[in-house]
Amino acid sequence: GRALAVRCAAYRNHIKPKLRTLTMPPPQSTNSTPPCSLPISFPHIPIGHPDTMMSKESVRRAVEDFRVRPSDVLVAVREASRNERDMPVDCLIPFLLVLFHSYRAKPLNASFRLRSLKTFPKTGTTLVTWIAHQLRTGGDLSFDTLYDVVPWPLLSWDIGVDPNVDGNAHSPRVFKSHLRMASAYRGCKYVVTIRAPSKVGLSFYNFFLAKKVPLALEMDVNEFVMNTPFVKGREGRASLWDYYAEYDMLKDCSAVLVLVYEDLVNDAKTSIEMLAKFMGISYNEELINEVVGMSTKEYMAAHNDKFDEPYDRAKELGRAGDLSQLAPGHKVAVNNHPQTLNVTTRDFLNENWRETMEPLGYQDYEAFANSFRDINRNRYFPSS
Repeated sequence: GRALAVRCAAYRNHIKPKLRTLTMPPPQSTNSTPPCSLPISFPHIPIGHPDTMMSKESVRRAVEDFRVRPSDVLVAVREASRNERDMPVDCLIPFLLVLFHSYRAKPLNASFRLRSLKTFPKTGTTLVTWIAHQLRTGGDLSFDTLYDVVPWPLLSWDIGVDPNVDGNAHSPRVFKSHLRMASAYRGCKYVVTIRAPSKVGLSFYNFFLAKKVPLALEMDVNEFVMNTPFVKGREGRASLWDYYAEYDMLKDCSAVLVLVYEDLVNDAKTSIEMLAKFMGISYNEELINEVVGMSTKEYMAAHNDKFDEPYDRAKELGRAGDLSQLAPGHKVAVNNHPQTLNVTTRDFLNENWRETMEPLGYQDYEAFANSFRDINRNRYFPSS
C-alpha cells in the first residue's frame, strides 16, 4: 500500500501536471459528447480471469471479440489481473465506463491471460447501472433481467448473450464489467464510485450471506474484513485503499467521473443529474424526478428479480465456470446491515487508510470524498 501511495504521489506531483492538456475539458452541455481519454502514461494491465463464476471461453470472447462504441456506458465492479512490472492489480469498486460514438475502440489487452481471481460486488454497481439504464430509457421495466439490456461481456457467453448485438436495443449502450481502470478499453469515459471502507466490508459480507457462500457462513463480519482478501487485498490482488489511490491518480482527468456512494443514496437528484450530464443525455426535471423515484431502495427491492443473474438459462447452457455463484440472491437490501465492526476491525481499517491514503493527503474517507465532491461541483455545476 505504501509503495503504491508513493508512486501515486509522484505521478500527481510530477507527471500529471504535464498531462492536463491531454485530458478532456468539462462537458459544455448535456447534448455534447466530446472526445475523451485517459492520460497516456496511465498504466495498462491486461485482462486476467476475473472471477471463477465465468468460463475461460467467455472471458476469451470478451477480450478478443467484444468491441465498444462511442456512446456506450459500461458499469463495472472489480477485476483482478496481474503484471508484476506494473501497479498492484485488481479492483474493488465499481465504475461506469461511457464511450462516445466517434470511432471503433479496440482494447489494449491484446495478449489474453487467464488468472483465477475473485470479484468485489456490492459497492454500488447495481444502483449505478440501474440509474444509467433508466436515464437512457425514461423508465423501463420491460426486461426480465438487467443482464439482457445491460450485458456483462465477460459473462455474456455463459448466459447466452452477445454483447456486440444484445446491447444495441438502447442508446447509449450500457454494459457491466469487472475491468479495473488500467485494464479498460481506452478512448472512453469512466464513472467510478467510492464508499466508506467500513460499509464496503459490511456490504460484501452480507452479499455473501444472501448468496449462502460458505466462507461468510463460517465466520463473522470482523473475521471476514480482517482475514479474507476481499477488502485488505493480498499479493497480486489490490486492496480497497490501493484502488482508491488509483482514483487519485485520475482525479484531474475529466474523462473520469467519481461518484460518492453516500451521495447517490442521500442526494440522489444531484448525483443523477450529474450522471446524465456526464453521459450526454438530454434531460428535464420530469425525467430526473422519475429516475430518483425508481432508484430508492424500496422501489429497487420490489424489483429484486430484475437484478439476478439468469441462473436457469446459465444452468441449461452449462457453460459457467461456477454455476453456484449465479444463484439468485437479493442485491438490494432495504434494512441496514445488522452487524457492527468491533474496535479491532475499525483500527485495522484506519491503519490501512493511514498507510496508503494519508501520504496522498487524505486524513480520512470523508476528506477523500470531499475532494471529489468539490471537483464534481466545479465541473458540472459551476454556477451553483
